[in-house]
Amino acid sequence: MRIESLGKRATFLIPSIKVYNKKHSKSGQSVSKTIHAFLTEVFGGYTCASGNIYGYFNGASGPNEYDELREFRVAFKEDELRTKVPHLQEFLAKLCDDIGEECVYLECGEDAMVVYP
Repeated sequence: MRIESLGKRATFLIPSIKVYNKKHSKSGQSVSKTIHAFLTEVFGGYTCASGNIYGYFNGASGPNEYDELREFRVAFKEDELRTKVPHLQEFLAKLCDDIGEECVYLECGEDAMVVYP
């Protein structure tokens, strides 16, 4: 048997309706293809969970906003924390602006944060 540690996990959530619908992107590109290209290039792969992920949050439109979400997960080594995580944060900030989101929820290791454009 062989076991290889992939390190820590980064997880982020994108509204499901915006992942597969080009009309939600200012750039006119498929959001799913943009995410796929970035995650495979920078992290070497990813996992995407679909179905029954939803959340309530306080947003610009008021408290208890509801959204159905798509979850993306990647792994990074401890020594990549200062390179890959900021790169992911920058990517999410740009993506957030492109799809018209106020912010994107991100977990890196044990830290939870929101990324704004």
